[in-house]
Amino acid sequence: WEGALMDKFSVEEILRTFFTLSAEGKQTATAARYARVLAQLRLYLETDGWMFLTPDRAALLDLERDFLAENAFARIFDAEDLLYTLHGFLAPKWLLPGLQDRRTQVSLTSRLVQWLCSRALVDRSWHSGQVREVLAAAEIMRRNRGGAA
Repeated sequence: WEGALMDKFSVEEILRTFFTLSAEGKQTATAARYARVLAQLRLYLETDGWMFLTPDRAALLDLERDFLAENAFARIFDAEDLLYTLHGFLAPKWLLPGLQDRRTQVSLTSRLVQWLCSRALVDRSWHSGQVREVLAAAEIMRRNRGGAA
C-alpha cells in the first residue's frame, strides 16, 4: 500500500485493508466494535451508496447488480467513489444504535478519509471539498456526543 500511489483499488480491498490495520492490536471489545462498523458501512454502501454517485456510475452499478448483486458497490468502485459516499454514512438513519458503536463509527469514518488521503488513494487537493464535507460531518457528530439524542 505504501507504493500504491493512485492505483485503483476496489472499495472491497480498501475496506478490508483499512479495517484489518485499524483492528490490529486492539482489545477484543474494540475489534468487535470495528467489525460492527464495517458491517454497517458495507450495508450502507450497498443500500444507499448509489445516491451519491454520478448518474453514469449509478447506471454502472445497476448493470453490475444485474450480473451479481452481492457486494456490487464494493466490488466495482474505488477510493474516489467511496470518499463521495462517506458523509451519508454519518446520517442519523445509518448511525449504529449503541453510543460506543456510534462514536467508533464517527471516528473510523474520519480516520478512513484521512487514510485514503495519506495513502494517496485519493488526491486531497483535488477532492478537498469532499474531504472537508466528511470531516465536518464527523465533527458535528462528535459535538453531538456521537449522535446521541
